[in-house]
Amino acid sequence: MLRVVEPFCACGEAQLERLSRELVRSRRPARSMAMREGLPSDGIYVVLRGRVNLVRAAEGGRDIILASLGPGEVFGESCVVEGNLATTSALTATTVELARVPAELMRELSRQDAGLAMRLMQILARRLSDVEGVASGLALCDVEERLRRTLSQLARRQGRPEPAAEAWILAPVPTQSELARMVGSCRETVSRTLSALAREGHLSASGRRMVLKESFMTPAAA
Repeated sequence: MLRVVEPFCACGEAQLERLSRELVRSRRPARSMAMREGLPSDGIYVVLRGRVNLVRAAEGGRDIILASLGPGEVFGESCVVEGNLATTSALTATTVELARVPAELMRELSRQDAGLAMRLMQILARRLSDVEGVASGLALCDVEERLRRTLSQLARRQGRPEPAAEAWILAPVPTQSELARMVGSCRETVSRTLSALAREGHLSASGRRMVLKESFMTPAAA
């Protein structure tokens, strides 16, 4: 399982066997805290099933969702640097299954394997880029553009293309409340914006499934 997950695809067979022996699997209900902002992470978590939101506290008691992670994605990578504190909380959006690689083991392996350490640094850099993207979107873009960027990113990471329809399918799509916390708006505004986009033919939604037209998607990141 780990051999197809970043950063572990850089590991050799002996390392993968050790990781598989020592990882800890768990199942958590929706709306439970898997990692808390301001505290050290106890390891790198791999999402096996379900969805986890990376959340940062904001002024006024509100919070903002900086990333929404699905199967095969990881969080808690800051544990590789001893003494580092988590800069976000990880809150389960659905019932999830997780695999945790203990922090001590990750630090040991990253010291021994430069390839693994490099991939961990790349994950940290991508996470920082995501945060910067959210910040610039909040400052420079209206709600419609922020929604377009957010849905495009989610579809490319967690959805699948439908070439015959020139579209992307995202399922399960986050709730409107979650989307509002991702784009720094309120649920009512997100609902109105999604309805307008549907009327214009850019997307369609049925239950927790959304179809996004290719022409609506933002360009893929380089």
